[in-house]
Amino acid sequence: MSAQPEHRGWGAMPLPEIRTVDDLRSALSRYGFPGDRERFEEELAAAIGASPTNDFQGAAAVVRAYRHRVLIRNSPEIMAALEEARSTGGGT
Repeated sequence: MSAQPEHRGWGAMPLPEIRTVDDLRSALSRYGFPGDRERFEEELAAAIGASPTNDFQGAAAVVRAYRHRVLIRNSPEIMAALEEARSTGGGT
């Protein structure tokens, strides 16, 4: 039986394609931080509900923000920095 390599830190996950809101939902479910998918749905619904019928800039901003969260979660450098900040008490 061979020894398994030790898994350290955050490894890069294959970046999912995010072209639609449904793609983003799937990515949040699989690659997002815990609770992201649920918060996304709540924030998106609130933004759509508050939007004028001819301007969905608020909803688009929510989609962009959560897409960015998936990209952050997929960055080994950012995740390592977050882990280091957390372990040294450098977070706010």
